[in-house]
Amino acid sequence: MLRNLKNIRIIALSAAALFAAGFLLIFSDKARASVSNAVSDCLEIIIPSLFAFSALAMYLQKSGLYKTALKPFTFVLSKILRTDEEICGLILLSNIGGYPVGASLLSSLVSENRLEKNDAARLMCCCFGSGPSFIIGMVGKVVFNSAIAGTFLFLSCFLSSLVMAAVVLSKEKITLKKACGGYDLSAGCFINSVSAAAKAMFSVCTMIVIFSVISAALKETGAFLPLGENAVIFSSILEVTRIKEMTAGANSIPICAALLSFGGVCVALQITAIVGGRIPLGKFLLSRIPAAALSALFSALFSLFLPSISEETIAGNAYTSAFSGNAALSVCLIAMCAILLLGENAGKQRGG
Repeated sequence: MLRNLKNIRIIALSAAALFAAGFLLIFSDKARASVSNAVSDCLEIIIPSLFAFSALAMYLQKSGLYKTALKPFTFVLSKILRTDEEICGLILLSNIGGYPVGASLLSSLVSENRLEKNDAARLMCCCFGSGPSFIIGMVGKVVFNSAIAGTFLFLSCFLSSLVMAAVVLSKEKITLKKACGGYDLSAGCFINSVSAAAKAMFSVCTMIVIFSVISAALKETGAFLPLGENAVIFSSILEVTRIKEMTAGANSIPICAALLSFGGVCVALQITAIVGGRIPLGKFLLSRIPAAALSALFSALFSLFLPSISEETIAGNAYTSAFSGNAALSVCLIAMCAILLLGENAGKQRGG
């Protein structure tokens, strides 16, 4: 049975590879355009909204400063969830830092032998979120032309994560071993934190680019035609940044909330690459379905307090490149790549 499944997988992947090769050869212009658009999205949306938050979250955790900086929040949250304040800090950092942060933080703790693999697998169910900068800045303002709508979307996703945390932590206590030593305020800690964020961001951006090509191939072959207006939903399930193409309407807020909480196939593969086998991801993948449903429910309740949203509020529903031509974004990407390469070089020298 397992051998048959393996053979089917090999045949399916071979067919997909041949299809991809045919698309790249026959529709090379479309492929180039999709790569160009994806790189622009990374420069104008992903890196500005996630990189700084990711680096900050990494530094707060690695330095130990989050124990003090988040104390007012972790104290209250620890009473609600009945768990250690440090675990509450991880949950908060993961939900404000962006999709890769939770996986990066938990992987680091597993590597340091401070957290068991099975406990990390459980925490992955609630240490996952797209972050306020991404949701408010991209989804709220671009799709709904409303920062308030974006705020409600973020709160919906965050509350969903808290409910998932309550469920996860109620079954069995999770123990986080104490870190050796106190606070690490060295320059090396800061550099390592930024380097870790850069590596995670590199993985995120490359996956977004390749999934943009996959979406273009499916669209060009007519795979999205039967879906009609719902094609953008399927596209967002594959790659969540496609949510910017959503049309604001009666049910668009709950749909966006569900998609953001679900994360999508592209993000799931990014998480897989980041954890590198250190954390089992079965529970995490299963948790995305109830988490998406909870986010949709919370957002539907929040939307009762929002003024009616119509297509006119979107100004044509076309994504306006607010950062186009901004040289600072290119500098940011170049700096990130430089950090990545320097980090890899340093690792090779130490290994040598």
